[in-house]
Amino acid sequence: MIDTKLRGKFQPTFDIMAVKLVKIQLRPNVITWIAFGVGILASVSVAIEWMIPSILLLWLSGLLDVLDGTVARLTRSSSRGGAYMDLILDRMVEAAYILGLAYRFPQGYYAYLLFYVAVIFNFTTFIVAGALFQNKGAKSMHYDVGIAERTETFLVFTLLALFPTNIYLILMIFNAVIFITGMVRFKRVLAYSKSLD
Repeated sequence: MIDTKLRGKFQPTFDIMAVKLVKIQLRPNVITWIAFGVGILASVSVAIEWMIPSILLLWLSGLLDVLDGTVARLTRSSSRGGAYMDLILDRMVEAAYILGLAYRFPQGYYAYLLFYVAVIFNFTTFIVAGALFQNKGAKSMHYDVGIAERTETFLVFTLLALFPTNIYLILMIFNAVIFITGMVRFKRVLAYSKSLD
């Protein structure tokens, strides 16, 4: 929800950054892979309990994830393949970060498992909505708005890294938010599907 509500306010800053990347001829897919690599480094950092570096790397990965799409739009090089790769690698960064936390703080075991179930459910509804609903935005596919989006996820990951003794409670609350996001979208997709029949 934060992404949807505030992205427009920050986009001019992202555009300035993206122009600099265009000048050094960094292609969108290369930026996507760099974002992925930085996200994996963040996950390794949290696994060895380097919390502040892990948080900084996580947010840098998120920034690069924003910039790859911005560069693609500025250079008119957006592609379905690039959008597909971006979606998958984003989820892999999130999965890796949870694995890093699970390695270092195994006491949140059931919360981690439930997180994966929640993400599978939520992401499935997101992909189905993207395939069904007409795309009216600037992205390569319809992006359905949800309560829990990427910024919320990174904020929660930051809290998990800063307050590891509260991992179970924080993650279980976030799991509930992810499930609610998926259920709202699931209901919307079903209603839309019925209107097509």
